[in-house]
Amino acid sequence: MFVYPKNYDDAKKEFIELTDELKKQGYHLFKSQFEISDGLFIDKVVIKAKKEAKNRIVFSSGLHGIEGFVGHCAIKHFVTTMINTLSDETEIVIYHTLNPYGMKHLRRSNENNIDLNRNFSSNNFSNENKAYKKAIDFFTPVTYKGIKTANIAYYKNIGKAILKHGSETFKEATLLGQNSFAEGIYYSGKTFEKSTIYMLNEFNNLFNDVGKLVYIDLHTGYGPRYQMSVVNSLGDKYQTINMKKECDYPLILGEDSTDFYDIDGDMIEKLYLIKREKYPNIDFYGTCFEFGTLGDSTKKTIESLKAMIFENASFFKPQTENFVIYSDKLMREQYMPSEEEWRKKANLDFNKALKEIVKFKNI
Repeated sequence: MFVYPKNYDDAKKEFIELTDELKKQGYHLFKSQFEISDGLFIDKVVIKAKKEAKNRIVFSSGLHGIEGFVGHCAIKHFVTTMINTLSDETEIVIYHTLNPYGMKHLRRSNENNIDLNRNFSSNNFSNENKAYKKAIDFFTPVTYKGIKTANIAYYKNIGKAILKHGSETFKEATLLGQNSFAEGIYYSGKTFEKSTIYMLNEFNNLFNDVGKLVYIDLHTGYGPRYQMSVVNSLGDKYQTINMKKECDYPLILGEDSTDFYDIDGDMIEKLYLIKREKYPNIDFYGTCFEFGTLGDSTKKTIESLKAMIFENASFFKPQTENFVIYSDKLMREQYMPSEEEWRKKANLDFNKALKEIVKFKNI
Protein backbone atom coordinates (compact mmCIF):
# COMPACT_ATOMS: atom_id res chain seq x y z
CA MET A 1 0.00 0.00 0.00
CA PHE A 2 1.25 3.48 -0.81
CA VAL A 3 2.07 5.44 2.36
CA TYR A 4 2.84 9.10 1.77
CA PRO A 5 5.71 10.91 3.44
CA LYS A 6 4.55 13.81 5.62
CA ASN A 7 5.99 16.47 3.38
CA TYR A 8 8.52 17.20 0.64
CA ASP A 9 11.48 17.21 3.04
CA ASP A 10 10.56 13.78 4.40
CA ALA A 11 10.14 12.46 0.85
CA LYS A 12 13.60 13.69 -0.08
CA LYS A 13 15.12 12.20 3.07
CA GLU A 14 13.40 8.87 2.46
CA PHE A 15 14.58 8.79 -1.16
CA ILE A 16 18.17 9.40 -0.08
CA GLU A 17 17.88 6.60 2.48
CA LEU A 18 16.45 4.24 -0.16
CA THR A 19 19.36 4.83 -2.51
CA ASP A 20 21.89 4.57 0.32
CA GLU A 21 20.42 1.16 1.13
CA LEU A 22 20.83 0.08 -2.50
CA LYS A 23 24.48 1.05 -2.31
CA LYS A 24 24.90 -1.08 0.81
CA GLN A 25 23.35 -3.99 -1.11
CA GLY A 26 26.09 -3.71 -3.72
CA TYR A 27 24.41 -1.66 -6.45
CA HIS A 28 26.75 0.63 -8.34
CA LEU A 29 25.04 4.01 -8.45
CA PHE A 30 25.65 7.71 -8.95
CA LYS A 31 23.78 10.56 -7.31
CA SER A 32 23.51 14.17 -8.41
CA GLN A 33 21.37 17.21 -7.65
CA PHE A 34 20.25 20.18 -9.68
CA GLU A 35 19.13 23.24 -7.73
CA ILE A 36 15.89 24.84 -8.91
CA SER A 37 15.25 27.52 -6.30
CA ASP A 38 15.82 28.33 -2.62
CA GLY A 39 17.59 25.11 -1.77
CA LEU A 40 15.10 22.94 -3.69
CA PHE A 41 16.62 20.32 -5.96
CA ILE A 42 15.84 17.75 -8.61
CA ASP A 43 17.48 14.59 -7.28
CA LYS A 44 18.85 12.19 -9.89
CA VAL A 45 20.09 8.67 -9.31
CA VAL A 46 21.66 6.40 -11.92
CA ILE A 47 21.71 2.72 -10.94
CA LYS A 48 24.16 0.98 -13.22
CA ALA A 49 23.35 -2.28 -14.97
CA LYS A 50 25.05 -5.38 -13.57
CA LYS A 51 26.45 -6.08 -17.04
CA GLU A 52 27.09 -3.80 -20.02
CA ALA A 53 23.94 -1.66 -20.41
CA LYS A 54 21.90 -2.33 -23.53
CA ASN A 55 18.66 -0.92 -22.10
CA ARG A 56 17.70 2.03 -19.92
CA ILE A 57 14.51 2.55 -17.91
CA VAL A 58 13.72 6.00 -16.52
CA PHE A 59 11.25 7.08 -13.85
CA SER A 60 10.35 10.71 -13.20
CA SER A 61 7.99 12.08 -10.56
CA GLY A 62 6.55 15.39 -9.45
CA LEU A 63 6.43 17.21 -12.80
CA HIS A 64 3.18 18.51 -11.33
CA GLY A 65 4.59 19.14 -7.84
CA ILE A 66 1.91 17.80 -5.50
CA GLU A 67 1.59 14.68 -7.66
CA GLY A 68 5.10 13.82 -6.51
CA PHE A 69 3.78 12.17 -3.33
CA VAL A 70 2.16 9.30 -5.22
CA GLY A 71 5.13 9.28 -7.60
CA HIS A 72 7.46 8.94 -4.62
CA CYS A 73 5.47 5.96 -3.34
CA ALA A 74 5.64 4.28 -6.76
CA ILE A 75 9.41 4.78 -6.98
CA LYS A 76 9.83 3.47 -3.44
CA HIS A 77 7.84 0.35 -4.36
CA PHE A 78 9.99 -0.21 -7.43
CA VAL A 79 13.26 0.24 -5.57
CA THR A 80 12.29 -1.98 -2.62
CA THR A 81 10.39 -4.79 -4.36
CA MET A 82 10.83 -4.75 -8.16
CA ILE A 83 14.38 -3.71 -8.98
CA ASN A 84 15.55 -7.32 -9.21
CA THR A 85 12.95 -8.11 -11.88
CA LEU A 86 14.95 -6.16 -14.48
CA SER A 87 17.53 -7.61 -16.84
CA ASP A 88 21.20 -7.43 -15.81
CA GLU A 89 21.65 -5.34 -18.98
CA THR A 90 19.21 -2.61 -17.90
CA GLU A 91 20.35 0.65 -16.36
CA ILE A 92 17.93 2.61 -14.16
CA VAL A 93 17.63 6.40 -13.99
CA ILE A 94 15.35 8.11 -11.46
CA TYR A 95 14.45 11.81 -11.36
CA HIS A 96 12.87 12.44 -7.99
CA THR A 97 10.61 15.50 -8.06
CA LEU A 98 11.01 17.55 -11.24
CA ASN A 99 9.04 20.36 -9.58
CA PRO A 100 10.28 20.47 -5.99
CA TYR A 101 8.67 23.86 -5.29
CA GLY A 102 5.24 22.51 -6.24
CA MET A 103 5.69 19.41 -4.12
CA LYS A 104 6.88 21.39 -1.11
CA HIS A 105 4.01 23.89 -1.33
CA LEU A 106 1.33 21.41 -2.51
CA ARG A 107 0.89 23.09 -5.90
CA ARG A 108 0.75 21.59 -9.39
CA SER A 109 2.60 24.54 -10.86
CA ASN A 110 6.14 25.62 -10.11
CA GLU A 111 7.69 28.68 -8.47
CA ASN A 112 6.60 30.82 -11.44
CA ASN A 113 3.06 29.39 -11.55
CA ILE A 114 4.00 27.41 -14.66
CA ASP A 115 2.55 24.02 -15.52
CA LEU A 116 5.75 22.21 -16.47
CA ASN A 117 3.88 19.67 -18.59
CA ARG A 118 2.89 22.56 -20.85
CA ASN A 119 6.41 24.04 -20.86
CA PHE A 120 8.22 21.59 -23.20
CA SER A 121 7.04 23.55 -26.23
CA SER A 122 8.01 22.44 -29.71
CA ASN A 123 6.86 25.63 -31.45
CA ASN A 124 8.36 28.46 -29.36
CA PHE A 125 5.18 28.82 -27.28
CA SER A 126 3.25 30.12 -30.26
CA ASN A 127 0.05 28.15 -29.61
CA GLU A 128 -2.90 30.25 -28.51
CA ASN A 129 -5.69 28.87 -26.37
CA LYS A 130 -8.59 30.90 -27.74
CA ALA A 131 -11.08 28.95 -25.65
CA TYR A 132 -9.27 29.96 -22.46
CA LYS A 133 -9.35 33.60 -23.48
CA LYS A 134 -13.11 33.38 -24.08
CA ALA A 135 -13.69 32.06 -20.58
CA ILE A 136 -11.04 34.21 -18.87
CA ASP A 137 -13.51 35.62 -16.32
CA PHE A 138 -14.07 32.12 -14.97
CA PHE A 139 -10.33 31.47 -14.54
CA THR A 140 -9.38 34.82 -12.98
CA PRO A 141 -8.51 34.42 -9.25
CA VAL A 142 -10.81 36.30 -6.86
CA THR A 143 -11.17 36.75 -3.11
CA TYR A 144 -14.03 34.71 -1.62
CA LYS A 145 -16.00 35.64 1.50
CA GLY A 146 -16.10 32.07 2.73
CA ILE A 147 -16.42 28.40 1.77
CA LYS A 148 -20.18 28.39 1.19
CA THR A 149 -20.07 31.57 -0.86
CA ALA A 150 -17.14 30.23 -2.88
CA ASN A 151 -18.95 26.99 -3.75
CA ILE A 152 -22.12 28.80 -4.80
CA ALA A 153 -20.09 31.18 -6.95
CA TYR A 154 -18.05 28.36 -8.51
CA TYR A 155 -21.01 26.26 -9.66
CA LYS A 156 -22.87 29.33 -10.85
CA ASN A 157 -19.87 30.57 -12.83
CA ILE A 158 -19.01 27.23 -14.39
CA GLY A 159 -22.63 26.80 -15.47
CA LYS A 160 -22.62 30.24 -17.06
CA ALA A 161 -19.30 29.56 -18.81
CA ILE A 162 -20.48 26.26 -20.29
CA LEU A 163 -23.80 27.74 -21.42
CA LYS A 164 -22.08 30.72 -23.00
CA HIS A 165 -19.15 28.98 -24.68
CA GLY A 166 -20.23 25.32 -24.96
CA SER A 167 -18.87 22.26 -23.18
CA GLU A 168 -16.32 21.42 -25.89
CA THR A 169 -14.85 24.91 -25.89
CA PHE A 170 -14.68 24.83 -22.10
CA LYS A 171 -12.96 21.45 -22.20
CA GLU A 172 -10.31 22.82 -24.56
CA ALA A 173 -9.83 25.81 -22.24
CA THR A 174 -9.00 23.54 -19.30
CA LEU A 175 -6.72 21.04 -21.03
CA LEU A 176 -4.62 22.61 -23.76
CA GLY A 177 -2.52 24.94 -21.65
CA GLN A 178 -2.39 28.70 -22.14
CA ASN A 179 0.30 31.36 -22.44
CA SER A 180 -1.77 34.53 -22.03
CA PHE A 181 -2.62 34.72 -18.32
CA ALA A 182 0.26 34.32 -15.87
CA GLU A 183 -2.02 34.06 -12.82
CA GLY A 184 -4.20 31.37 -14.38
CA ILE A 185 -4.11 27.59 -14.21
CA TYR A 186 -2.40 25.55 -16.95
CA TYR A 187 -0.05 28.46 -17.65
CA SER A 188 2.68 27.31 -20.06
CA GLY A 189 4.84 30.38 -19.78
CA LYS A 190 6.61 31.86 -22.80
CA THR A 191 10.14 30.52 -22.26
CA PHE A 192 11.60 27.29 -20.96
CA GLU A 193 11.77 27.01 -17.19
CA LYS A 194 14.89 26.00 -15.28
CA SER A 195 13.54 22.49 -14.69
CA THR A 196 12.65 22.16 -18.37
CA ILE A 197 16.09 23.26 -19.56
CA TYR A 198 17.70 20.76 -17.21
CA MET A 199 15.53 17.91 -18.49
CA LEU A 200 16.01 18.85 -22.16
CA ASN A 201 19.76 18.49 -21.61
CA GLU A 202 19.20 15.20 -19.83
CA PHE A 203 17.10 13.76 -22.66
CA ASN A 204 20.07 13.64 -25.02
CA ASN A 205 22.09 11.73 -22.41
CA LEU A 206 19.25 9.26 -21.92
CA PHE A 207 19.22 8.29 -25.60
CA ASN A 208 22.98 7.76 -25.74
CA ASP A 209 24.82 4.44 -25.44
CA VAL A 210 21.78 2.11 -25.33
CA GLY A 211 19.61 0.46 -27.94
CA LYS A 212 16.40 0.58 -25.95
CA LEU A 213 14.94 3.36 -23.77
CA VAL A 214 11.78 3.20 -21.66
CA TYR A 215 10.59 6.39 -19.94
CA ILE A 216 7.77 6.39 -17.35
CA ASP A 217 6.47 9.71 -16.01
CA LEU A 218 4.28 9.43 -12.90
CA HIS A 219 1.11 11.53 -12.51
CA THR A 220 -2.14 11.64 -10.53
CA GLY A 221 -5.57 13.09 -11.18
CA TYR A 222 -6.63 11.87 -14.61
CA GLY A 223 -8.91 8.89 -15.25
CA PRO A 224 -11.15 6.50 -13.30
CA ARG A 225 -10.65 6.46 -9.54
CA TYR A 226 -9.72 2.83 -9.04
CA GLN A 227 -7.79 2.07 -12.23
CA MET A 228 -4.47 3.60 -13.15
CA SER A 229 -4.27 4.55 -16.83
CA VAL A 230 -1.22 3.87 -19.00
CA VAL A 231 -1.35 6.93 -21.27
CA ASN A 232 0.77 6.44 -24.38
CA SER A 233 1.71 8.97 -27.04
CA LEU A 234 -0.67 9.37 -29.97
CA GLY A 235 2.45 9.28 -32.13
CA ASP A 236 3.15 5.71 -31.06
CA LYS A 237 -0.16 4.06 -31.98
CA TYR A 238 1.46 0.94 -33.43
CA GLN A 239 3.19 0.15 -30.14
CA THR A 240 -0.03 0.87 -28.23
CA ILE A 241 -1.96 -1.56 -30.44
CA ASN A 242 0.63 -4.27 -29.76
CA MET A 243 0.60 -3.54 -26.04
CA LYS A 244 -3.16 -4.00 -25.92
CA LYS A 245 -2.71 -7.41 -27.54
CA GLU A 246 0.26 -8.59 -25.49
CA CYS A 247 -0.02 -6.89 -22.09
CA ASP A 248 -2.39 -8.09 -19.40
CA TYR A 249 -3.42 -4.61 -18.30
CA PRO A 250 -6.98 -3.24 -18.61
CA LEU A 251 -6.47 0.47 -19.38
CA ILE A 252 -3.92 1.41 -22.04
CA LEU A 253 -4.69 4.66 -23.88
CA GLY A 254 -3.19 6.23 -26.98
CA GLU A 255 -4.61 4.29 -29.91
CA ASP A 256 -7.59 6.58 -30.37
CA SER A 257 -7.25 10.39 -30.60
CA THR A 258 -10.52 10.75 -28.68
CA ASP A 259 -8.69 9.53 -25.55
CA PHE A 260 -7.16 12.97 -24.96
CA TYR A 261 -6.13 16.24 -26.61
CA ASP A 262 -2.86 16.86 -28.42
CA ILE A 263 -1.08 19.29 -26.08
CA ASP A 264 1.90 21.45 -27.00
CA GLY A 265 4.46 21.43 -24.22
CA ASP A 266 3.88 17.84 -23.10
CA MET A 267 7.12 16.27 -21.86
CA ILE A 268 6.61 12.77 -23.29
CA GLU A 269 5.69 14.20 -26.69
CA LYS A 270 8.89 16.26 -26.60
CA LEU A 271 10.86 13.07 -25.97
CA TYR A 272 9.26 11.47 -29.02
CA LEU A 273 10.13 14.51 -31.13
CA ILE A 274 13.78 14.33 -30.02
CA LYS A 275 13.83 10.60 -30.77
CA ARG A 276 12.47 11.14 -34.30
CA GLU A 277 14.85 14.00 -35.09
CA LYS A 278 18.08 12.75 -33.51
CA TYR A 279 17.81 9.08 -32.56
CA PRO A 280 15.67 7.30 -35.18
CA ASN A 281 17.33 3.94 -34.58
CA ILE A 282 16.70 3.84 -30.83
CA ASP A 283 13.86 1.59 -29.64
CA PHE A 284 11.97 4.12 -27.52
CA TYR A 285 8.80 3.84 -25.47
CA GLY A 286 7.59 6.75 -23.35
CA THR A 287 4.40 6.84 -21.32
CA CYS A 288 2.58 8.40 -18.38
CA PHE A 289 1.18 6.40 -15.51
CA GLU A 290 -1.94 8.36 -14.52
CA PHE A 291 -3.42 7.41 -11.17
CA GLY A 292 -7.06 8.54 -11.37
CA THR A 293 -8.27 10.10 -8.13
CA LEU A 294 -11.77 11.62 -8.06
CA GLY A 295 -13.03 9.82 -11.16
CA ASP A 296 -13.71 10.63 -14.80
CA SER A 297 -17.43 11.48 -14.84
CA THR A 298 -18.52 15.02 -15.78
CA LYS A 299 -19.44 15.69 -12.17
CA LYS A 300 -16.05 14.54 -10.91
CA THR A 301 -14.25 16.52 -13.60
CA ILE A 302 -16.02 19.66 -12.37
CA GLU A 303 -15.00 18.82 -8.79
CA SER A 304 -11.42 18.33 -9.90
CA LEU A 305 -11.34 21.71 -11.61
CA LYS A 306 -12.75 23.32 -8.47
CA ALA A 307 -9.77 22.16 -6.44
CA MET A 308 -7.40 23.87 -8.89
CA ILE A 309 -9.46 27.07 -9.15
CA PHE A 310 -9.73 27.42 -5.37
CA GLU A 311 -6.06 26.62 -4.75
CA ASN A 312 -5.02 29.13 -7.39
CA ALA A 313 -7.27 31.76 -5.83
CA SER A 314 -5.68 31.05 -2.44
CA PHE A 315 -2.23 31.53 -3.94
CA PHE A 316 -2.88 34.84 -5.68
CA LYS A 317 -5.60 36.51 -3.59
CA PRO A 318 -6.17 37.01 0.15
CA GLN A 319 -8.64 34.48 1.56
CA THR A 320 -10.07 33.54 4.94
CA GLU A 321 -8.07 31.01 6.92
CA ASN A 322 -10.89 28.47 6.71
CA PHE A 323 -11.04 28.81 2.93
CA VAL A 324 -7.30 28.22 2.59
CA ILE A 325 -7.59 25.08 4.75
CA TYR A 326 -10.55 23.94 2.63
CA SER A 327 -8.76 24.48 -0.69
CA ASP A 328 -5.70 22.67 0.68
CA LYS A 329 -7.88 19.67 1.59
CA LEU A 330 -9.42 19.62 -1.89
CA MET A 331 -5.96 19.56 -3.48
CA ARG A 332 -4.73 16.77 -1.25
CA GLU A 333 -7.71 14.55 -2.07
CA GLN A 334 -7.41 15.40 -5.76
CA TYR A 335 -3.74 14.47 -6.07
CA MET A 336 -2.92 12.25 -3.07
CA PRO A 337 -6.12 10.52 -1.90
CA SER A 338 -6.19 9.49 1.75
CA GLU A 339 -8.50 6.49 1.30
CA GLU A 340 -6.72 3.25 2.15
CA GLU A 341 -8.55 1.28 -0.54
CA TRP A 342 -7.37 3.75 -3.19
CA ARG A 343 -3.77 3.59 -2.00
CA LYS A 344 -3.81 -0.21 -2.04
CA LYS A 345 -5.24 -0.34 -5.56
CA ALA A 346 -2.80 2.31 -6.84
CA ASN A 347 0.08 0.20 -5.55
CA LEU A 348 -1.29 -2.94 -7.21
CA ASP A 349 -1.89 -1.15 -10.52
CA PHE A 350 1.62 0.29 -10.60
CA ASN A 351 3.10 -3.12 -9.89
CA LYS A 352 1.00 -4.81 -12.57
CA ALA A 353 1.55 -2.21 -15.28
CA LEU A 354 5.29 -2.05 -14.73
CA LYS A 355 5.68 -5.83 -14.82
CA GLU A 356 3.77 -5.95 -18.12
CA ILE A 357 5.88 -3.19 -19.66
CA VAL A 358 9.14 -4.78 -18.52
CA LYS A 359 8.03 -8.04 -20.14
CA PHE A 360 6.69 -6.33 -23.28
CA LYS A 361 9.91 -4.35 -23.85
CA ASN A 362 12.12 -7.25 -22.74
CA ILE A 363 14.22 -5.17 -20.39
